[in-house]
Formats: sequence, structure tokens, C-alpha cells
Amino acid sequence: MDSKPNVTLPRHLALVGLMGAGKTAVGASVASRLGCRHVDLDRAVTQLAGRSIGVIFHEGGEEAFRDLEEQALGLQMQAVDPIVLSTGGGVLGRETNRAVLAREATVVWLRATPETLAARVGDPSSRPLLADSDPVEALRRLASERTPAYETAADAVIDTDGLDVSMVGALVVDALPATDGAVQ
Repeated sequence: MDSKPNVTLPRHLALVGLMGAGKTAVGASVASRLGCRHVDLDRAVTQLAGRSIGVIFHEGGEEAFRDLEEQALGLQMQAVDPIVLSTGGGVLGRETNRAVLAREATVVWLRATPETLAARVGDPSSRPLLADSDPVEALRRLASERTPAYETAADAVIDTDGLDVSMVGALVVDALPATDGAVQ
């Protein structure tokens, strides 16, 4: 069971990384440890759109999804109390999103090898960006495309290969900037 450390979030915490890195599970664990709210950005997008991600991609393609993702991100970053946000893997593809996260959140990149990511993702048919290709190759390509944005945005990087959710959650909390314990 996760226990609350003597850490408070002075601002939002955003977890970034490719699909399968553990952003959602780790985000829930970290939020529990810190006693704050966890938001999964993909879930926020589906709530905003009233449709599943698969339907959004089918109806309007990736661009329509990214428009909704940008809107949902902006709404979540308006929260008064700090949140733990599990982002989608491509959220940093837009300059607007990078700027909002740089201004409003501590960004932690959860990184893993394409082989680890593919094993964690499982059935690729539910992932629009993996559905029509070899998952390891698709993840290798996505890593190549997205790594520069992750490197630029990240305040901390945690390699998740071979670690369970609790271990990664502890590393995320350890990576948070020190505070004097006062909520800011």
C-alpha cells in the first residue's frame, strides 16, 4: 500500500512518455501517495468529446484527437489544487501543450525500451497508432519522433524497465522538487 510521504505538490505533476510506459498506473499510485487527484488525459478527452478515442480517430483522424487533447489539457491545467496528470504519449507534439506544461507542471518522463512498451501494451488493436503495424517497430518509430520533445520538456526522467508501479511511483515522488511542506 502506498503511504503519504512528506511531500506536497507546489504545482501540477504531469507524467509523459510513450504508451506502455505506465503513466496511468503510476499516476494513480503517485496521486494516492500525495493525497491529490489523478487525471488521465485520454479519459478527459473522451469525456469532453463524448466518444471513445478509437471513434475520434476514425471520424476525424489524429488531428481531431490532438485538437481535443489540447483543449482537455488546458482545462485540466486550470485546476486550483495540484493534480497528477497522466498524459497521452503524443501530448508534447504541439508547442501549445509544451508551453502549458512548462508553465503549469513539473514534467516527469517515464521511459522504457520499445520491447518493454510493446509487452505492456498487449493487444495493439485497441491502440490506433499501433493497430496496422508491428508494435515494436511502431514504438521504435514513435520513440525516435518524440524523444526530442520528451527530453526538452522533462524536469526528471525515470527508466521504468523492470520496475513495478510502486517502485516507479516512489521514484517519481523522490524526483519531485523539495518543498518546505507548505502548500503553495
